[in-house]
Amino acid sequence: MRKVNAITLHILLGLSIISVILSFIIFKEFPINFNFHLLLFIVFAIITESVVIFTPNKGGVTLTFGIVLSVAILFGPSEGLLCAIASILFSVYKMDGEVKYFFNISWYKTLGNLNAYIISSGLSSLLFIYLNQGLEFKQGSIIPMFISGILYILMDVMLITTFMIVSSEADPILLFRENFKGVIPNFFGLSTVSIIIVMTYQKTGIEMVLILFFPYMLIRYSFKLVYDMQANYLSTIKALSSALEEKDPYTKGHSERVEKYSIMIANEIGHSKVDIQQLQYAAIFHDIGKIGVEDSILHKPGGLTEEEYEAIKQHPQKSVNILDGISFLKMATTFIQSHHEGYDGTGYPNGLKGKEIPLEARIISVADIYDALTTDRPYRKAMTNRQAIDIIKDESGKKLDPFVVDKFLVLYNKGRFKI
Repeated sequence: MRKVNAITLHILLGLSIISVILSFIIFKEFPINFNFHLLLFIVFAIITESVVIFTPNKGGVTLTFGIVLSVAILFGPSEGLLCAIASILFSVYKMDGEVKYFFNISWYKTLGNLNAYIISSGLSSLLFIYLNQGLEFKQGSIIPMFISGILYILMDVMLITTFMIVSSEADPILLFRENFKGVIPNFFGLSTVSIIIVMTYQKTGIEMVLILFFPYMLIRYSFKLVYDMQANYLSTIKALSSALEEKDPYTKGHSERVEKYSIMIANEIGHSKVDIQQLQYAAIFHDIGKIGVEDSILHKPGGLTEEEYEAIKQHPQKSVNILDGISFLKMATTFIQSHHEGYDGTGYPNGLKGKEIPLEARIISVADIYDALTTDRPYRKAMTNRQAIDIIKDESGKKLDPFVVDKFLVLYNKGRFKI
């Protein structure tokens, strides 16, 4: 069982105290009026929480927010709170081939999610009552509901992300950026449907809401299609990249190492300046264009002719051509295209120099050269670390960005790059 650090425990304790106090106030001021319709909404929430969609960055997306918000507006803050708690306690989902439920999930993760749901739903429902001047949903209530929804989802993401940061020691800027990236389309879609559910229930009753639940679940299907498509694209292109490296024993594992080194350098620089996700994609696929270069050139043991070198210089553009049309890799392709540009303007294909070259491309360039120097190639044996470092220092300010080289050397001196 994973040991929980002291900071995580203190934050969990603090959030739990807030959750208990908030729950006590809400349940005392707004007694629960339990009925069959509320039970149906709770079942809906449990279902939506159980069909979580796992994203490529190991996050999760559910549609529970829309149901809980609808319940809080229709029935009251206590009922909304009950709905949120039930969705966490009784949901069942599959992750990495294993069925997960309340009793086999890490207690601190369950408690973290529970606190986030209680605080988010509790505060947002109280805000709605304040802005709406009561619980009654009437003409003019849409704006208070929308504002309450903003508070709900922002609080939820902020609390979950904070918990992820302290429990995993992940980079805060990266996590906040990645977790908030999908919030806007998710929020607007689910908030709109929540408003429709509330208005439909008030005008026609539970029967039409039961019918609406099926198109509501189609939103989940749409999200899943997007993430599945992204995962399939990545799998396909990774297979191409692996196929290229499999036929060349000298470059086998090169892309994975360049990815690893690039992320290490980016961590040292700071995520506020680097698009980590796109950098990762670019590092993985930076040499995929070599699949369009003749093997005789790639494996040539001696020096290249001018014509052969020109063929090699085409591989960044060939990489871009292969990845062209994949929307979520659009930014990564600009990094791939520029990773052989020289800081002094002597690189290819466009002769960019200095900060004209994207920072991510300058990072990949250092990682790429280091790995190339320290592994066997057809035309030479692998260099020692000391030899590779001397060359990288010599190229600082010439082919390589001195700022990135300095960050690389900091890591090297910490022993992070020694092989």
